[in-house]
Amino acid sequence: MNPDRFTIRIIVMAVLVAFLSATAGVAFWKITQAKKATPRNSLIVLPEPRVLADFDLIDQQSDPFSLEDLKGNWSLIFFGFTHCPDVCPTALYELQQVKNTLEQEIGEGVQIPRIVFISVDPERDTPNKLQAYLSHFDPSFIGVTGKHEQLLPLTRQVGIAYRIEEHESGATQYGVDHSTGILLTNPAGRLHGVFPAPHGATEISADVLATLRESGNP
Repeated sequence: MNPDRFTIRIIVMAVLVAFLSATAGVAFWKITQAKKATPRNSLIVLPEPRVLADFDLIDQQSDPFSLEDLKGNWSLIFFGFTHCPDVCPTALYELQQVKNTLEQEIGEGVQIPRIVFISVDPERDTPNKLQAYLSHFDPSFIGVTGKHEQLLPLTRQVGIAYRIEEHESGATQYGVDHSTGILLTNPAGRLHGVFPAPHGATEISADVLATLRESGNP
């Protein structure tokens, strides 16, 4: 590749990622300006949990995954893709540390938030691929993907943006730009808040624990 073209591409990708992150954060900024959010180390708490429209995706077992699957427990959700070189594995590693901390702090008999990884790259991220990828972090992590027709409405309502680099059908090497916030949903399946990047397991764990205790669990 021509060095000048490569440099230009890197600059364009960096600007695009910054734009996506800023765009995805606008919705949360507007909401939190309407009413002061509950103080947290890193969690931006919505003034009122956001009701989510239903969606129709599949998990790593090829079973249906919908809004109903987010109900009954708290969930930490991250959108990404398995070919991600740095941000996604880093976020999943931090979430693995969060899970370990919560298990130690909460103890047995109390459900800790589920970790859900939603791939925005369904062309490459099959259910089998998701299962194999997440097994490197924690086999209890839930992998989810689906058609763009279902992914886009979901990402838009939770303030996540993503873009697939143009490529030929069947290509295995192409870029994907996406927002990097970690979402927190409550047992009613409503969006409670977001952890913006950069992510730290210590801060996330503390905020999740505080949120659970405020809600009466544990």
